[in-house]
Amino acid sequence: MKATIAILAVAVSFAAAAAETNEVERAESSAFSIEASVDILSDYIWRGKICNGNPVWQPSVTLGYDAGDFGKVSANVWASMDLTHRRGTMNASRHACGIQELDYTLSYANSFGPVDIEIGHIWYSFPYGNGRSTEELYGTVAYNNPIVTPSFTAYWDYLDTAKNDVSAVYATFALSHEFEPMEKLTVTPSAALSFANHAYTGSSGGTEATDFTIGVAATYAVTEWLSLGAQVNYTWTPSHTLRHEGYMGEGEHQIVWGGVNATLKF
Repeated sequence: MKATIAILAVAVSFAAAAAETNEVERAESSAFSIEASVDILSDYIWRGKICNGNPVWQPSVTLGYDAGDFGKVSANVWASMDLTHRRGTMNASRHACGIQELDYTLSYANSFGPVDIEIGHIWYSFPYGNGRSTEELYGTVAYNNPIVTPSFTAYWDYLDTAKNDVSAVYATFALSHEFEPMEKLTVTPSAALSFANHAYTGSSGGTEATDFTIGVAATYAVTEWLSLGAQVNYTWTPSHTLRHEGYMGEGEHQIVWGGVNATLKF
């Protein structure tokens, strides 16, 4: 009888240890994440500039590791590719889906109560001579609350391979709010006003208001791992100096743009 009890005790002990090991393995597994998405947009608008005034598709893949209270580390690869044989005002024939830009981002994010912070590094590259590569450091702080979420993001172009002024700074003040009008549907209206110094804009003035954007985005969770979305935005160049100097490009100082997207999360 004692032997039987001893055997049962050992079996229970092994079962408990196995359950604990499986729990740890599941926790470690859930700490890792993979997200793949693709946006199809009417135009490629970046920081108030028309980088491509024709339809583009922009795939992205993000690998993340969530260390709980220690924060989350992510690595992202993003690209912008032509959907037509045209790019901007250029009439030269090119292959559809030709790559225009390829960027890599490493970031760290954490939350302290209602305050979210993120810091990171971005490497911009432009295959086939579509532009000059450069590197930026950035930081974001956001305050979450039930009314509206304000955020501030600053970018510092610290390393420019074209040997230009490396004191270029671009900053954005934004407001956004998420709400769910129905189950699985999230709608996010937003507004953002951005500024940049002379080293960034190359304008004849000093620090200028480069762009103001208002927009609304909607996302529908089809399943736990698949979501579909859409967005529409209006972007305007507030600075008279930058409007005069053609900051937005293609002879424009305002534009309505948007598109659709799909996201897979694992």
